[in-house]
Amino acid sequence: MSGLRLIASYPKSGNTWLRAFLASHLRGGQPIDLNADLARIGTLTSRSLQDLHAGLEHADLMPPEVALLRPLTSRRIAQEQPGLYKTHDSNLVPPGAGEPAIPADAIDRAVYIVRDPRDVAISAAHHFGWSLAVSVDRMADASFRLGHSSTRLNVNVEQWVSSWSAHVESWLDAGDLHLLPLRYEDLLADPLEGFTQLCRFLELDDTRPAVGRSLEACSFSALAGQETRTGFRERYHASTAPFFRAGGAGGWRTALAPELAERLVAEQGRVMARLGYR
Repeated sequence: MSGLRLIASYPKSGNTWLRAFLASHLRGGQPIDLNADLARIGTLTSRSLQDLHAGLEHADLMPPEVALLRPLTSRRIAQEQPGLYKTHDSNLVPPGAGEPAIPADAIDRAVYIVRDPRDVAISAAHHFGWSLAVSVDRMADASFRLGHSSTRLNVNVEQWVSSWSAHVESWLDAGDLHLLPLRYEDLLADPLEGFTQLCRFLELDDTRPAVGRSLEACSFSALAGQETRTGFRERYHASTAPFFRAGGAGGWRTALAPELAERLVAEQGRVMARLGYR
């Protein structure tokens, strides 16, 4: 394998579920340790990984300097440490940079998972400790980024996320990438079919018995139960709920105020319609 194989998504769209499945699948369908085995699908923006391949500490850099450096570092990781990685980066050119943080020539292939933004808004609010109104605001914010804090050193370097619609289309419309788009709702409705497709795309064992074993090992109840017993390192420090909180689809119908749902449709409706979200 050469190059980066990405599991890309807007935050809170199902990325961790895919990583948990792949971590189990790479172990022959065995149960996983959330706090150890997810590292088999690393986080591309991990500060330690980025520092190692950049040859310097990103903590010494300003955001525009990070944006300029990241394409170079992505290419180095693709060459020196290729494999499966998670990312929440958009496929857009950040302010101050000349190309996306992960250039197309560093990517072997990418899986892009998308979720109904009304459910994303609820999940993100719980994860980041925001109000639902703030969550809806963030999803329309073209300047939204992760990994930057004025009060604490983040475990990840800065990622340019942008708005939900811009993020989604930056990946779906990247004609120079070998891309597999997946809808979270379709994976829930028919996980065996969806994850078989995922395995085939990533050139992993796509036989139904093997996929079924891995799905059972990373069921929502199994992951939520493990978080309850041992905790989960990736749970955000300001979170107001467990990381594995609900894991379903359509919760926005009862959890999201009508005016906020209407705002999301007004702001994200064109891309929602493109993806079949009514």
